[in-house]
Amino acid sequence: MTANEMANELELKLDRSDSFGSPGYEDFELSSVLTEATNFYVKKFYDEVNNRKGKGFEEIEIRNQGLAALIKDAASLPVSASQVGVLSNSNIQGKFFDLPSDHMYTIFEECVIDKTECATTYPIYAYVLTIAHNEVQRFNWSKYKKPFYKSYGDSRVWRIEYSRQTSGINPLQPATAKRHEVLTDGTFNIVTYHMRYLKNPSNINVDRDTPANQQNCELDESTHRVIVDIATDLMMQRVKEQKVQTVEPFKDLE
Repeated sequence: MTANEMANELELKLDRSDSFGSPGYEDFELSSVLTEATNFYVKKFYDEVNNRKGKGFEEIEIRNQGLAALIKDAASLPVSASQVGVLSNSNIQGKFFDLPSDHMYTIFEECVIDKTECATTYPIYAYVLTIAHNEVQRFNWSKYKKPFYKSYGDSRVWRIEYSRQTSGINPLQPATAKRHEVLTDGTFNIVTYHMRYLKNPSNINVDRDTPANQQNCELDESTHRVIVDIATDLMMQRVKEQKVQTVEPFKDLE
């Protein structure tokens, strides 16, 4: 459905279509609630913990088709301008990388390091292991768990989250990019940090006066009616026609 078609469907469900003799909602109101419903859909169905079927992204086909439009690739993430605060000791060495501006959730990552396989020119790809901050302290000394590389081509790095260089809390200082810190054992360096990620969904823009200006939902067509159903409950909460949240049952539809 187009954004305008989703808006019309939403008004029909709310019994607020002009054809029923009552004034409809403004386009900006419908745009806002449909955008909120889209974000609600993504967060509910990405993580298996958040839905009753207990199936998240890349576990079943319906989840994959629903969210696949948000997958993006970042072939080589830039090194952060500031490296102040990286973890560094005799066992590990960190490096900050800037994430894409539309980054939401990481779904795949790998690193190319500055070593080659045996006597060849083939670069070594390191697999990325996401760990907790307290595990860095616990395991950085362990030869079985810390980052490493082997000349025959095997390699591992650690990855943890870190704050932005500038948070954006001050309107006069715009927020800088989100960051990951990638950790090696200090015996090799990271040349390229490659990532695939789920991006933040774009806003839906309803414009029934000038249809050319509308911006449709970018998720798969199969999700649109569920998003409209979620938007129906969200709108009813906004106008105080419904005080009890009933969005939860819609989790069973997907």
